[in-house]
Amino acid sequence: MPETKKVGEIMVPLSEYPVVYETDTLKDAIKVLRNYRAAGHEHRSLLVFSKTKKVGDEERLVGILTTRDILNAIKKNRMLYDNTELFTMSWAFFYRREPLNELTVTRVGQAIRPLVDAYVQADDTVTRAIELMMTKNVNILPVFEGKKAVGIIRAIDLLDYIAGML
Repeated sequence: MPETKKVGEIMVPLSEYPVVYETDTLKDAIKVLRNYRAAGHEHRSLLVFSKTKKVGDEERLVGILTTRDILNAIKKNRMLYDNTELFTMSWAFFYRREPLNELTVTRVGQAIRPLVDAYVQADDTVTRAIELMMTKNVNILPVFEGKKAVGIIRAIDLLDYIAGML
């Protein structure tokens, strides 16, 4: 039953997920994600850590950067750069290298989804993770043991679990 299965039993460990730092640029993050996917991984987001904020002796997880976050940051930068309105903005700049280089210098920390209240503990139930994803409208949740990040639970992991029960 979903009520008895724990998030920690079906999560993806941190070691299997791509990582960037809040001080890296969007360009750095795009390259990390591309290289990770080229190596055969299917992840569509990156874990964002801080080099200065710690949990014990380890770097602290401060957010998640999704592909949508990256595209939204580029769009926002373009609108600021050109002072254009959303409905008049040309998407053609996505096909030109020079503008993209200028629009991806933003720091990852400015584009991430911060970890405010969309996270679970490893001993939370799968039902709790589903409820949180639905109420917070997210597809990925960091998994903690206390204050230490230990993994990620994705909507697809939950769907795979549900499929296994059918």
